[in-house]
Amino acid sequence: MTKTKAFLQKHRWSLTGALLGALVFLVLYGVRVLDPVCVDWILNNPSPDPSQHYLGWVFYRRSGWHLPYLGANYSAIYPYRTSILYTDSIPLLAVVCKLLGGVLPARFQYLGLWGLFCYAMQGDLAQALIARIGGVRPQDTAKNWASVLGAGVLVLFPALNIRMFAHTALAANWLVLLALWVWLCAEQSENRPSTGKRCLWWGVLGLLCAGIHLYYLPMVGMVLVAACVQRGLEKRGPAAVVLPIVSFCAVALAELFVLGAFAANFAGYSNGYLSGADLANLFVPGLGASWEQEVYAGLGTTAAVVLALAGLLVQRKKAAEFFRRHTHIVIAAVVLLVLDAVASMGNTVTFGGRTLFTVPIPQVLMDFWAMFSSCARLAWLAGMLLAVAACGLVLRFWNGAAAAVLLAVCAAAQGFGLRTELAKRYTTYHDAAYYEDTTQLTDPAWEQLAASGQFSRLAFASFDFEHDDFWDLVAFAADHGWTSNSFYMGHMDGNLAAVTLAGEMNTLAPDTLYAFIDEDELARSDYALHYYRLDGILLGSVEPIHGLTEAPAVDIPAHTMALQKSSVINGTADADTVTLNEGGELLTEAWMLFPGSYRVTLTGSGFDHSYIYARHGLINQETYKMEVNFTGIAPDEMVFEFSTGEPLYYWRTAVHALDDTPIAVTAIKVEKVG
Repeated sequence: MTKTKAFLQKHRWSLTGALLGALVFLVLYGVRVLDPVCVDWILNNPSPDPSQHYLGWVFYRRSGWHLPYLGANYSAIYPYRTSILYTDSIPLLAVVCKLLGGVLPARFQYLGLWGLFCYAMQGDLAQALIARIGGVRPQDTAKNWASVLGAGVLVLFPALNIRMFAHTALAANWLVLLALWVWLCAEQSENRPSTGKRCLWWGVLGLLCAGIHLYYLPMVGMVLVAACVQRGLEKRGPAAVVLPIVSFCAVALAELFVLGAFAANFAGYSNGYLSGADLANLFVPGLGASWEQEVYAGLGTTAAVVLALAGLLVQRKKAAEFFRRHTHIVIAAVVLLVLDAVASMGNTVTFGGRTLFTVPIPQVLMDFWAMFSSCARLAWLAGMLLAVAACGLVLRFWNGAAAAVLLAVCAAAQGFGLRTELAKRYTTYHDAAYYEDTTQLTDPAWEQLAASGQFSRLAFASFDFEHDDFWDLVAFAADHGWTSNSFYMGHMDGNLAAVTLAGEMNTLAPDTLYAFIDEDELARSDYALHYYRLDGILLGSVEPIHGLTEAPAVDIPAHTMALQKSSVINGTADADTVTLNEGGELLTEAWMLFPGSYRVTLTGSGFDHSYIYARHGLINQETYKMEVNFTGIAPDEMVFEFSTGEPLYYWRTAVHALDDTPIAVTAIKVEKVG
């Protein structure tokens, strides 16, 4: 009890920061997300990512152990080996929970508790860093409370709040703060730690980064480089500089090997380009070219930076002495910011919404860099470093009462700037309907199928994880211990998956339930299966399914494309009509078409002022324009036909406006006529 009391007394202020983070989490998300057996809120998220994170863990839990790859998953894309790493399921937690699988409930999720932990750690480490930079002693009550208020700026950091329960593993912003704490707090203590202890600390950080999300490896790695730069400037010897880096890299690589990162099928694919950050976006919202490139550090961070600069200006002599005493740390911090700027901008340098220049780089470097293709995320490091440094400097160069008021204003400004996102999350996660089972698989026959023992595998005819029915079907398979032949993974080679799934249809198995969703129904007549329809989904089985009535065959299989999923330039689109203006273009969603003969009918108006064609081709590879035969030409209806002796991957139809005459497309129907 005495040791516990002493621990609480020593760390009472950082624990107060943790409590602040936990309270913010509970206010935003409530307590139902913490229930480990409540999973419907995850599956109800309109984004597929939370379902990927949860179901990736479920499939991994059902998969057997295969040494040496403890993170290998043989159930998500059966029979191929994938890794829990690529489903962003927080691999470290997944491995631990799999080891405890025998005592865990049948339905179990750890994402809610993980979220609470992330917010608490963010508050805890932010307070410790701000107090350290601010030169606060444990007995300085007013300034310690000010440091807790400053921690609110980090608890409300945009990257944490926007990524939580979207890209949940990426909400581990506290890993960056932990790295900063090791460098600025632990390594700067009065009793300088030994090189061996530093190697241990950085090795643990390598373990955490590799086991949570790979994007934190470069961020934390850059903090490590800054720490080593400081040690080099202090002439502490080669071992003190090099060995912590060796420890960090060795532990991370060893863990990645054990998790199966280098032995996973379909993973490791790079899109070959970098989505870089506009560094002005750190202070100016809305400059990100896409959601992935938005790196705004928040209104409160900007306010703290301004107030810190004002304090430095007013206290010039004191500031000069402070920086003189910490010259090596300041130089290392500048090196860190420069490294982060280079890493996060990519090879196309953009500032203030304008592209300044593009740097040509060797393909080898591009291939490596593009593993972190959303490299704008790396700018979170700069944002958090600026936030903690600014709050700490406000604390150091303003008096206690003023600092407390100013940091409270900064935290309030941070929340105000994020008010729309925070309100959206509060409304969503406090709505009882969000926690209800909303699966589209409501026919009682589904449970009969699961209980019959006839099937142990689910197989999709083609690769399409964006379809509305996909996640309900995958969740059904995962819940009942079946395998699936299709899943969505980070850095997934969609080309290889598309080709592989289509090839699997050449060998049909009696223990497999086949799902034909969307355009796959056109291939119904190609396979000698017994067909059934449950909740509108066409299913196929090698053997008859007892108790179900077979779905009648149709003379000409036909399916209509979803216009709202089309890509439209210079036009408008809704569920019923796409209207193209001058220079407009419609490019339909991508379909997988099996060998055969097809008829495509476009209805609408203004087609006599358009150019229409079809194309196909794998992602980032050559696109092939098809030779088609127009059998019907009219302003309100265009019909063309074509045949193919091989599967067409990512097949699309395009409509171009040739002049200023408006073109309306009301339907695109595809029929398999042979």
